[in-house]
Amino acid sequence: MKTRTNLRWLSRATLAVAIIMIGWGSSVVLGQPVTAWFAASATIWMALLLVSAVWQLRGSFIAIAALALAAAVVARLFSILRLNPPASIAGLRPDALDLLVATGPGVPGFELLGWFLAALVLVQFVLRTASVEVPENSRESSLNAAALTFIRIYVGLMFVPHFGSHILGGPFQFKIYALYFESLGLHMPAMQVLLAGSVELIAAIGLVLGLFTRPVALLGSVYLLLSMLWGGHFQIGYVWALPEGGYEFGVFWAVMIAVFAVIGGGPLSVDNAVRQSGFQNRWPRLRVARLLFL
Repeated sequence: MKTRTNLRWLSRATLAVAIIMIGWGSSVVLGQPVTAWFAASATIWMALLLVSAVWQLRGSFIAIAALALAAAVVARLFSILRLNPPASIAGLRPDALDLLVATGPGVPGFELLGWFLAALVLVQFVLRTASVEVPENSRESSLNAAALTFIRIYVGLMFVPHFGSHILGGPFQFKIYALYFESLGLHMPAMQVLLAGSVELIAAIGLVLGLFTRPVALLGSVYLLLSMLWGGHFQIGYVWALPEGGYEFGVFWAVMIAVFAVIGGGPLSVDNAVRQSGFQNRWPRLRVARLLFL
């Protein structure tokens, strides 16, 4: 009973912090000279943040995952926002261009609020997992499912800084990444940035929510390996801390994601919710859809 009471107050506190974040972000969008591109991106994700924050009051694990994703995107967008981008970027090296759009400066204090909201979401996830009533002999399997769910959500959220910069941040950031991709020798760099950001967005949504988990995990894993290849990281060496970065981190991330291409989203996923609803059985001819939710 005490745990349920704590969870109820924690979910309300989470909603309150999410509303503060939305109000703060809205004031920046309405009161600062942001681009229409950034304003549209931020507004859509703040709306999703509000929906998921209200939804999590019901204690749904999928709602908590959706809240984590929306909070991460909103926090990232406002943490790297440049209200006064430099007039010229001529002469900057590719690594300097990447650093320019990856570090902000952003809205002061917004990143800290994002981390606070993330901590609330994490605590709620842990407490709700611990409070699930299951037979003693299935406690270990329940903990294993919760642990795999946490890993799935985490590796999905790791895509947020990337698609947030590639396709949500606005025209200045998009131009920077197009120039960066061009410096790597990639053809049609603007299209490559759009493609990369789209794959990262799909991978993040699919992994965090457990939606079409197997094909999305396969897509994300292959994408990361190709990124290591096209970015020249295999030629640099293994250790990520090497100058320009080795392939250690990218391959590790790809392997972690590939696990879910094999095991699927697990019991705490949209795929499982669809499977339990029997939706896929109503359309026996859609064999592809059935495979996606297996």
